[in-house]
Amino acid sequence: MEITLSNVSKSFGPNKVIDKFSFSFNKGVYAILGKNGSGKSTLLKLIGNLSSPSSGKVVYNTNEKIDITKKIFFCSPYQELISELTIKEFLNFHKKFRNPIADYKKIIKLFKLYDYYNTKIENLSSGSIQKLRLIISFYSDSKFILLDEPTTNLDKEGKINYMKILNEFAYKKGIIIATNDDNDYLKGKTTIIRL
Repeated sequence: MEITLSNVSKSFGPNKVIDKFSFSFNKGVYAILGKNGSGKSTLLKLIGNLSSPSSGKVVYNTNEKIDITKKIFFCSPYQELISELTIKEFLNFHKKFRNPIADYKKIIKLFKLYDYYNTKIENLSSGSIQKLRLIISFYSDSKFILLDEPTTNLDKEGKINYMKILNEFAYKKGIIIATNDDNDYLKGKTTIIRL
């Protein structure tokens, strides 16, 4: 699967945030870099079909008939999870919509969340909730993962585990990261896009 943006622009009223952006994304890691307000998150939403361009087009090229929305996974620190559910209940609920590609129990152990397996999400720390977001992002069946500021609220160990998983999937999927933190992507294995 390939995602191609051709002369994509996005405006909010008189303010043009993205101006005639063109690029093709395949498997591999990409980092969209830029200062606050440069349009990183907006571009990520355009790529993921969560927002429509003001002009230009986004094309999803695939050789198979698939539901594009189920092949792209978007993750951000402002993404809401169902706070009334426990981690266990949430992951079981999530499986109904996204096929897992690994045993979630093993993965939550890596992120040190197993002790909270029966804890409601509303009672987790912001860092633990971000870990849960990353787990479902990487270990759900998809062709592309779109990560907006992925290490927000993570502690040092959480950031190390994030990098391990990023390295594991670097050549298996398309991973597009919007960030202004140089530690959010793999040095030497990432295509850099500057806004």
